[in-house]
Amino acid sequence: MSSLQRYVELVLATAQAGLTYTSNVYDIERYQKLRDASLALLADADGLDPAVLANWVNLDSGYPTPKLDVRALLLDEQQRILLIREKADGCWSLPGGWCDVGDSPAAAAVREVREESGLECEAVQLLALFDKLKHPHPPQLPHAHKAFFLCRMTGGELLTDTSETYGAGWFGLHELPPLSRDRVVREQLETLHAHVRAGRPETLFD
Repeated sequence: MSSLQRYVELVLATAQAGLTYTSNVYDIERYQKLRDASLALLADADGLDPAVLANWVNLDSGYPTPKLDVRALLLDEQQRILLIREKADGCWSLPGGWCDVGDSPAAAAVREVREESGLECEAVQLLALFDKLKHPHPPQLPHAHKAFFLCRMTGGELLTDTSETYGAGWFGLHELPPLSRDRVVREQLETLHAHVRAGRPETLFD
């Protein structure tokens, strides 16, 4: 993400915070104009549909804070990584998604594994808490933090199709399929895999 895009996102967040707390009709109008201008700039910089960006902002009302995306890392006996194939773009990712209201991050990761792969598991370690802006993901709203959990399989069978995925499989680092880079990037998989193989107990963070 370019410096211009980051600055525009900061302006957009400021406008949204202003709309949350002000009751002055003139300030509301000013913040709305500032928000609309920021959305137009972001759409132009990212090549995105302004209506899609506006929908994100409308869904995320209130004081703007980063969303929490959870991802689960499962390894088999050959140290291969469990990946699921996303219907959204046809590419592969770690099981995961947004943390739902009422879910703990670990519970959300376990639920996503079950829903997207058919496997049952338990979360055993928080491997990393990353800021999406500090990693080579494509530009995307909203700003998100990513929590990666090491999970241990306890049962279940791999599904060939779910409402969100085309199936799941185990892959070595040397044979990774095309990744859904909005969700995970190769550098993260390599870092997390090495962290687990080394048996390190600490949590990585940005």
